Amino acid sequence: MANLLSIAEQAWAQLFPRPTDEEAVDREDFVATAKSEYAFQIWRKIKEDKVLYGDCDIPSYLLSEKELDVADNIMDISSLKIMRSIDQELWLQDIGGIGCECQYIKSTLNNSKLLCDDDSLPDDSRTFYPMGKKIIFPKGVHKTPLAIVYANQGEEIDGRIEIDDAIGGILRTRLIEIYGGKIGVPDTANDSDPNSK
Repeated sequence: MANLLSIAEQAWAQLFPRPTDEEAVDREDFVATAKSEYAFQIWRKIKEDKVLYGDCDIPSYLLSEKELDVADNIMDISSLKIMRSIDQELWLQDIGGIGCECQYIKSTLNNSKLLCDDDSLPDDSRTFYPMGKKIIFPKGVHKTPLAIVYANQGEEIDGRIEIDDAIGGILRTRLIEIYGGKIGVPDTANDSDPNSK
C-alpha cells in the first residue's frame, strides 16, 4: 500500500524535475492539495459503490478503534482525526464493541427529540448521536471508557497516510491534471528565475 506523501512527491518530481525556490506552487501547497483530493476521491468511491451495489462499506484500512471516556453522558472525540466528508455520519461505525453487554444504537439529534423516552428499545440498548466534536448518550452508558470505531483520515501513528493503490493512481493523475498547466521552466541561467531560458 502506498502513502500519500510518496505519491505527492512523485507527481511533484514529474511536474518540477529541477525545482527552484521560486516555483509557481509550493511543495507544502501541493501536499495539502493531495490530502484534499484524497478525501474527495474516497468520498466519490463511497458514492459510486452505493450506486453500483446499493450499499457501501467504509474501506477497512480507514477504520480505527479507540477507547474513550464518557463523562456526563458525553464522549469527547476532538482528539480523533476523523474523515468527516463521508455522508450520513458513516464515519462513525460502532460504539461499544462487538459482543458487549449493552447494545448502542446510532440515532440523530432530531430522532432523539422525536422519540424522547419512547424508543421501544430493550433495557440493555441505548442510543447515541454525534454532535460536533462529541457524541451524546441521552440515556447514559453502561460503563466507561467505551470503544469507538470510526473512519480515520488514513494517518498512521508516524503521520504517514496509507492509501489504497487504486486511489493512489487516481490521486497522482489528478495532481498532474490540477497543476499540469503550471510547470516551471528550468533555471538554466542559474539566477533563480524559473522563466529564464
